[in-house]
Amino acid sequence: MVPTDAIAAFWAWWAGARPRAEKMIAGATDETLVEEISGRVAAIHPDLHWEFTAGTTSRHLLVVSPGGTPELRSLAERWRREGPAPDETFGYAAARQGRPDALAGARLAINGHHLDLDELRFHAAHDEDRDCVDVEVWHPAFAGLPEEARGQIAFLALDWLLGEDTVEIWVGAIDAVTTTPGGGLTGPELAALVTAMQPADGEPRWRNMSGIRAGKPILAMAQTRLRPARWPGHDLHIRMDVPYSSRDENGFPERETLARLHAFEDHVAQHADGMVVVAHETTDGVRTTHLYADSPVAAEVLKPLTEGWQDGRVRITVTPDPRWEQVEHLAP
Repeated sequence: MVPTDAIAAFWAWWAGARPRAEKMIAGATDETLVEEISGRVAAIHPDLHWEFTAGTTSRHLLVVSPGGTPELRSLAERWRREGPAPDETFGYAAARQGRPDALAGARLAINGHHLDLDELRFHAAHDEDRDCVDVEVWHPAFAGLPEEARGQIAFLALDWLLGEDTVEIWVGAIDAVTTTPGGGLTGPELAALVTAMQPADGEPRWRNMSGIRAGKPILAMAQTRLRPARWPGHDLHIRMDVPYSSRDENGFPERETLARLHAFEDHVAQHADGMVVVAHETTDGVRTTHLYADSPVAAEVLKPLTEGWQDGRVRITVTPDPRWEQVEHLAP
């Protein structure tokens, strides 16, 4: 079964199964429901994860998540979009949602150890060049646990505290340590720190880069952080190569040409409904713009917008790219 058919089949089944889920969450026994949900989620993709959890605007939340596999984030998002609107009882999410108080009173059993999760402490180092935080995670019981178990606890705790998307976007290295980190933060303190480092006004932050490619100077700028979880569902890469004839000795556009390029890009961006511009590269007479879209018709929308460019044919290349591999060289 292809994913789109499996998604439609899931929601058709859920319409009848939801009352059973409500009863099970309330304490009733339903020995087959978990197995049925697992099978229907696996039919969409075998590596997707699912869970019931407490909601915020709804009492309950059904989450189908990529489980740490970035290329599945857009598929999980499509599952969510095809589902019903949230109501007072049930909401739906395509990634684990964070709660700053998630560890309070929580216990976890692993490898014969029972851990009080509110004893976890964190150290966060802000890496300004990469625009993320590297996090050390510590618990008094870590010294007696194998490395794999420590890592599993660290990742789960961060997902529960911050949310799966926030971890994917704004957290860099994660290290589960066996010695107390200096200035150890509690879970709520870490959540506040990570929230504070994100753009508060919603405006994009851009990172400027320069280098040499094929012996030619190159300038680039990219949104930061450049992660697919920032734009769920946008898994179609659109590369737009715009030639320019008036250039300086380094192959970069002259001032007047640069102004025309910027005006052209603004025109495209204003009419490229549903697409997001994530990066530009300029070298040797070509300005490359990287866009991502959530619909195959996006490239067709772009074509008439590019026909008026005076310096030659604008080339548009479309590539399915759920992992955002086409721009990973621009993402630290």
